[in-house]
Order: sequence, then structure tokens, then C-alpha cells
Amino acid sequence: MTEDLTPKARWLALPLVLAVAAYARALGGEFQLDDFGSIVESPAVKDLGRALRGFWPALARGGRPLTDLTFALNYAVGGLDPWGFHATNLALHLSVVGLVFLFTRAVLRLAGTGAATGLALAVAGIFALHPMQTQAVSYVVQRAEVLASGLYLAALLLLLAAERRGRTGTGVAAWVAGLAAFALGLAAKAIVVTLPAAYLLLTAMVPGVAGRKALATWPRRVAMIAPWMALDLLFAAAAMGGVAGQSDAGFSVPGLSPWTYFLTQWRVLVTYLRLLAVPAGQSAYWVLAPSRSLAEPAVLASGFILATLVAGAGALWWTSRDGAGEGGAAGRVAAFGVAWFFVVLAPTSSVVPIADLLFEHRVYLASWGPFVAVAVGADSAVATLCSRRGLAGLLLTGAVWGGLAVALHRRNAVWETRLALWSDVVEKAPRAQRPRLNLALARWERGENDEAIRQFHLALDYGGRGSAADEAFILNNLAVALLSAERNDEAVASLGRAIALEPKNATAHANLALALLRRNDLALAEEEAERALALRPEEAGAWMVLGGVRMARGDAAGAVEPLERAVRLGPDDGARWLDLAGANEKAGRRAEACGAWRRVERLPIAAELRNAAAVRASAAGCATPSRSPR
Repeated sequence: MTEDLTPKARWLALPLVLAVAAYARALGGEFQLDDFGSIVESPAVKDLGRALRGFWPALARGGRPLTDLTFALNYAVGGLDPWGFHATNLALHLSVVGLVFLFTRAVLRLAGTGAATGLALAVAGIFALHPMQTQAVSYVVQRAEVLASGLYLAALLLLLAAERRGRTGTGVAAWVAGLAAFALGLAAKAIVVTLPAAYLLLTAMVPGVAGRKALATWPRRVAMIAPWMALDLLFAAAAMGGVAGQSDAGFSVPGLSPWTYFLTQWRVLVTYLRLLAVPAGQSAYWVLAPSRSLAEPAVLASGFILATLVAGAGALWWTSRDGAGEGGAAGRVAAFGVAWFFVVLAPTSSVVPIADLLFEHRVYLASWGPFVAVAVGADSAVATLCSRRGLAGLLLTGAVWGGLAVALHRRNAVWETRLALWSDVVEKAPRAQRPRLNLALARWERGENDEAIRQFHLALDYGGRGSAADEAFILNNLAVALLSAERNDEAVASLGRAIALEPKNATAHANLALALLRRNDLALAEEEAERALALRPEEAGAWMVLGGVRMARGDAAGAVEPLERAVRLGPDDGARWLDLAGANEKAGRRAEACGAWRRVERLPIAAELRNAAAVRASAAGCATPSRSPR
């Protein structure tokens, strides 16, 4: 352990500091994409007790209860302020970087490399600063990837420690701790299912003669990993059962057979490798057409590249498997790095279809393989070509770290706002439907109603997957923008089309109720709101409309109950609290109105809403609350 404190190892602080500086611009970034369904709108995230109670049932279904629990803890501390969520993601990433350093050094030592610490520093720094990691770190919901990756590496390190210590108390403790880390990793994200395979490949491919003597025999190794594999199979079966019949993952994804998905992933894997080599042209949402034939030129080219890579790694390992020198060690590590890339990506890039064909966060942990392979290759080249290996390696590492840090800072710009992210995606895929839809939503959130409406119409024109549900979703959101622009009749027409496509869409019925309320059609608005609630009792917008209808009829006391229901369904929505405060005020319930206004003042929402609440509270004579640190 003393080597961890050597001056050389302390250089790890430099890429960590650079990473903090590069990710700082995204710490206040807005929630994106699946953050809304998994965090902002999730009842479990807003109830820590519920998250704890649901941990084991969710794990039994192949879910991600550990990740969800961390979201609940973030919410318990800071509500829906994105800063706390982003800061936690960054802290986890820095922790994983530390584990990458320890794991890389352990692998290099097993191989018999003399410069283990220096090479481990180089790899850890690249892992910390590579722009391809931004989606895993700056996209809050992908904490699952980062958390699972850290537990994956921790479990592997503990397994190696258990091998070295044998049947001693320390060895048994390391094995038990490793198994616990493995189980927690499965509860973070299913990528951890590949760990037993990665471990067996590591112990088979990497160790030199001395490394093999330090580890267990194969019979003992198999006995050690058997319980892990049993747990692995149970979880994999639960995960596959959990996605059975779903349209976004598993064997029921429309238009994606296992063979089609497998061929498409050849192109995806080559894209990942290209982006790791040259991180230019990144996108938060890749638009790819599935590959359906081996005869497609892109499939043939990708297959050739991958086959060449695998064959080259196999040949490299075969020729260096018993090599005792630096060259043999480098060959074994490089070959294992290639194998690692394919093994870690197997859950998302093999034969189990996922509707979203390519996402950059999936390569987060897998990237270690190419990084370490290139690092040992570059080190071997420097040793051959340069007499001052240490200085040359230091200069090369510094140049790579510096360039990556600049690129990382620039890439994080797209994670600052939804408008920035979707503008970037649309620039790279201008005729794709979903990016246009999200760009329209980002414009609407900024109050740019006319531009939002234009983008919604473009999204309808471009089609994308073309399902009735997709079209209804766009029409529904188009109607919301039309309502914001006070084009109520157009909104009613748009919602009529959405409901014709999806008659049981509760949100569309609730929005139609709002449009009718805006037109002062109180009876029809009430009817549509009740229809929405019959379809989905948790439809908060419908409860808001019912409250509005009763307020319009002069029944402020009757409006309080539905508005309270709406607030309970969305306690972080300032507008709901303002409406509830207004109803309480008109109903003569001054204390309740003051409490609602003060609640708005404490929410991490737009300053205008907080200021409006403060003004109304002051006008009503509400007592000024004592400020407590949050």
C-alpha cells in the first residue's frame, strides 16, 4: 500500500482536478431525456422510505434499485435542484477513476510490467478526461452506468485479493466483500452480469509466470467464482423476464430481430472505437437505421474491422502468452484490453435488441480496454524509439491529458441546457423526429412559443418511427405550446387529433380539458377532466382543471380539494402551489394560503414564481418565516 503514496501516484490528482474543472460547467445543467421519467416524475424518488421498501422487489425484477435509491437520497437532501444530482455523478466518476488506476496497476503487475504505476496513471487520466464519458457523467440518469462500473472494478479487485490471500481470514473477507460489491453492482445496472467472464479472461490471459504463481489454481478459482455465476444467472433471468413484452428492450422490440440487432451492433462497435480514437461528431442521440443483411457495405466493412481486431488480439496473445519480458507483458495486456471491450459491451451490443441502437454512455467502462491497449502499445513504441523513456512518456501523457481536458470542457457545453443539447443533436440529424420534438420542447420551456410550434410541425413532418403513439405525443405537446401562445382553438383541434389516435391517453384528455377551460367551456372542461381521471387517477393536470372549473364557478372552497391532490402528485411544481394558495385565500383559509406561498418561495424554481409568491404573501400579511440553512 505504500506505493499508493509515492510522488508518481500522487500525479493522479492532476487529471482529477482537470476533470472537475471540465465538468464544472455541467454541474448546474438541466435534467435531460429519461431524467424526467426516472427522477423528476418518479414517486419513489420523492419518498425515501418507498425507495428502501422497493429495493428487493425491484432487484428481483432485474431493476436498478441501488441507482434509484441514490436518486432518492439526492432528493431528500436537495429536492429537485439538479446541482446535487450532477455533483453526485461527478463524485462517483472521480471515484471510478481511482478504481481504474488501482485496477490498471493490478493488471499490469500481474502481467509483469515494470512501469505499472506510470502506465496506470496514464490510463486513469485518459479515462477521467475523455469526452466520450460525458454522457455517463453529465446525464444524470446514467449514474447507473458509473455506479455499476465502480462496483464492477471494486469486485474484480477484491476477487484478485481473495486469490492472492487464499483461505486466510483476509482472503475470505475479500471474497465476501467482492460478492457484496457484485450484488450491489447488479442492483445498479445489468452491465455487471459480464463480471465473471471478465474475471476468468483476466486470470487466463494476463498473468506472467510470476503472476500465475501468486494466484489460485484453476479448480480453486472455479470454486470461488461459482456462487457469483449462480447469482449472475438468477439476475439475468430476472432481467430478461422484466423486459418480456416491452417495446424498448428485449425480444419484443418492433422491427428488431436478434439477427438484425446483432448486425447493426457491428456498425455501433466500430463507431464506439472511432469515437474513442477521435472524439469528434459526438451526439446525445444517435439516429441509425438497422442493418438487415450481411451484404450491406457498412456491415461488411464493420465486420472486417472487428474480425481483424479480434484476430490480431488473439495472435498477439498467443505469441506473448509465455513471454517473460516487457514485450510479452504488453502483448498480454493489450490482447486482454481488446477482449474486455467486447465482453463489457456484450449486454448492449450483442443479440438482445434495444430500441435505442447506440448510446455513448454504454462504452463508459468498456473504454478501459482500448485505453490500456493503446497505452501499453505507446509505451513499447517509446521504449524502442527513445532513449529517455520516462521523459518522453511524461510529455506524451501530459499532451494527451491536456488535449482531452479541453475537448471534455467543450463537450460539456451541450449538457448545460436542453436547448443546447437538442440543438446539437438536430444539427447532426436534421430530419429525425425525436430530436426535433425535444428541440421544440426546449424552445417552449424558454417561452419561445412560435419557434416551438414550428419545430413541433417539423417533427410531425419528419415521421421517425411513425407510430400512432409518437404522433399523438407530438400533437399533445404541440397543443400545449398553442395554449401558451393563446391559440386555444388550434390547441383543441390538435388535441382532437391526438385523442383520435390514442383514445385512452389521459394526458391528452387533461390538456383538452385545460383548453376548454381557457375557452370558458366549463361543463365540457369538467367532463374531459373527469374522463382523464377515469383513465389515470394520478393525472395531475386533470385535478388542476377541476380546481380551475370550481374557481371559475365561484366555489373556492370546493376548488381546494382537487388542487391539493394535484400538489401531492407534484410537490415541486410552483404553479400548482400558487393556484392552491389562491383558492385557500378566496376560501378564507389565510393560514393555509400563507403556507402554500411560503412553500413556493423555498422551491428551486423560476425566480418569477418565487417572487410572485413573496409579493402575494406579503400583501396577505403572512408572517415572514425564519430562514433555516438548506
